[in-house]
Amino acid sequence: MKFGSFVIPSRSYEKLREFALRVEELGFDSIHSPDHLIGQQQKESPWLEAMTLMTALAIETSTIKLGFAVICNSFRNPAYLAKVISTLDHISNGRVLMWLGAGWNKAEYRQYGYPFPKAHVRVDQLEEALTIIKKMFTEDKFTFEGKFWTLKRTLNNPKPIQKPYPQIVIGTAGLRMTDIACREADGINIMPSFKATEIPERISLIKENLKKYNRDPSEFEISLLYPITLVKTQEELEKFSEGERTNTLTGYPEEIKERLAVLEDLGLNKMVVMGLSSPDFDHPLNIFAEKVM
Repeated sequence: MKFGSFVIPSRSYEKLREFALRVEELGFDSIHSPDHLIGQQQKESPWLEAMTLMTALAIETSTIKLGFAVICNSFRNPAYLAKVISTLDHISNGRVLMWLGAGWNKAEYRQYGYPFPKAHVRVDQLEEALTIIKKMFTEDKFTFEGKFWTLKRTLNNPKPIQKPYPQIVIGTAGLRMTDIACREADGINIMPSFKATEIPERISLIKENLKKYNRDPSEFEISLLYPITLVKTQEELEKFSEGERTNTLTGYPEEIKERLAVLEDLGLNKMVVMGLSSPDFDHPLNIFAEKVM
């Protein structure tokens, strides 16, 4: 199993740079920034923009893949987004990941002047955007007329370093977008909207959809974005309520490793750690890398 690390861009750039270099040194496969414009907990807290942040980290790092969790499709024209990702792929020497979602935070849309259509329209827009993005990555010149965007003799040079294009993953908890991902994308990221006990059922549904579209599961990456809490003693473990344990992977490092191994056997390919914490360990990231990865 591969491991990614979620980074919350609410700290200074220097702190984020230090964190990125640390997870790279510890052997994480990728680092992922949320593509939001305001903080999700404390809305007035400092918050750095994802594309700019990852471009800077592309220069600072050398091996770790640079991703998002996930890009909001509504924030950028899809042709322009493909141009940005192509550029970032060159800056990073082929290390960018294109993880995309339909967007959900109404307050954020309103603050920045974006229209906020109904959910099914946002998913329609994402589906059309996928067609445009793939054409931008692979075709020399094309014209496109869709429901939401019209492009005339569009060019995208240079093409991405990665061929045919950077990994396209759809981040979602929804059924329709899960279906779209299994039909059109290179993978799916299961967002943290499920109880820990519900994750195996979602993996099973994804595998059924892949079979429906005659997709090879070995060429499709199933990843999970989820919070993890490491404990060292039974006393600390018992301090967590049943509800808290339900919505996080909480336990001893060895126990977390075993639970992830079970999910891997079911078809999970990658774990993106969101909110790694510990009441016991001074350096939970080091402990995770040493005893779980």
